[in-house]
Amino acid sequence: MGQMSMKLPIHILHAVAMGLLLAAAISPLAAQQRIVAVADVHGDLPDFVAILQRTGLISENRQWIGGDSVLVQTGDVVDRGPQSRQCLDLLMDLQRQAPSHNGKVIALLGNHEVMTMMGDTRYASADDYQGFASPESERIREQAYRDYQALIASHPNLSSAAAPQREKWMSEHPLGFLERRDAFGPQGEYGRWLRQHDAVAQIGSVVFVHGGLSPSLAFRDLEDLNQRVSSDISAYDSLWDTLVAKKIVWKYMLSDESLHEVQREWAFIQQRGEAEPELKEALQKFLSLPTWFSNSPDSPIWYRGLALDSEDKLKAGVDAMFARLKIGYLVAGHTIRPKGQIVPRFDNRVFLIDTGMLKSVYAGKASALEIRGAQFTAYYTDGPAQLLVTAPAAVYPSKAP
Repeated sequence: MGQMSMKLPIHILHAVAMGLLLAAAISPLAAQQRIVAVADVHGDLPDFVAILQRTGLISENRQWIGGDSVLVQTGDVVDRGPQSRQCLDLLMDLQRQAPSHNGKVIALLGNHEVMTMMGDTRYASADDYQGFASPESERIREQAYRDYQALIASHPNLSSAAAPQREKWMSEHPLGFLERRDAFGPQGEYGRWLRQHDAVAQIGSVVFVHGGLSPSLAFRDLEDLNQRVSSDISAYDSLWDTLVAKKIVWKYMLSDESLHEVQREWAFIQQRGEAEPELKEALQKFLSLPTWFSNSPDSPIWYRGLALDSEDKLKAGVDAMFARLKIGYLVAGHTIRPKGQIVPRFDNRVFLIDTGMLKSVYAGKASALEIRGAQFTAYYTDGPAQLLVTAPAAVYPSKAP
């Protein structure tokens, strides 16, 4: 072997040596470890099932057959489509099944999961509510309407604008609405599950996130980002409980209604000139909700710059950020790619995998990104797999320059 090596041209020897160095640079990601990343599902159960079957993770009866593979779902399972609940049920079931086969399922928070947990139901579809309805829903809704009316009648500080006519109220609270809100609350089946999840995950040299990582955002590390998102959700839960207990809002109130009531109460306090310190703090905090970290356009669940901004504009910042975090690659969803294709950017270091799975809204298709070592392959439900990258793109120093 030594004699054969001596006969190779120097440029080939150099290339081989560089290849070995590059492979060593990404050694935290085992060469044989298989990761499959799937982006925004938005209640599209048939296509979610189809792409998981296409990538060999589940069987026809939706059982885990992926062995020791890792499935990373990058958020936005809920909203817009008709079957958010069924998609969550499948994901939760696979998360339970995978470990017995040495596999793993990582479900990240997207902006729609956080919005749903924070009571923003603007993007839930009528069909989606039906998934939470039961034979008891009519009775539950009728009782809720009576409770709502009684609250308004007994609490003079509540605005009369918060009491729509019965027909309008019923249309705004379809069957399943109340059950869905409860299900995503702190004590609800899906709310408890989601509140255990992160916004960002790292496997070896690859970072997975819903929206992206902004080079202009100041943060210590990935754990810092996760703690800030989790802290916002906890703060909202506590704040909502306070406002409900103080009868400023009703526990099932729509997001625009609750904002109106808080604004009205705050104006009343300003005019009156007195209020309990706890109430004043709660009102001010609620009014500042749009400025919270989780709602910032630079937060990991909302950021779109890696998909939409010029690479020339961001390259220096991305290089420095990757070097500081000691990562090689980033995988993100959130921003739909044209033509329903997974797109690599920034010298094959950033992979954008939201291809508009929910056809009825986005006219896209289901896709998945498979990662094996430094080999990145795109899978689609309607065509052959496409090999995107077969070698590491760059070596990142342990410290930023």
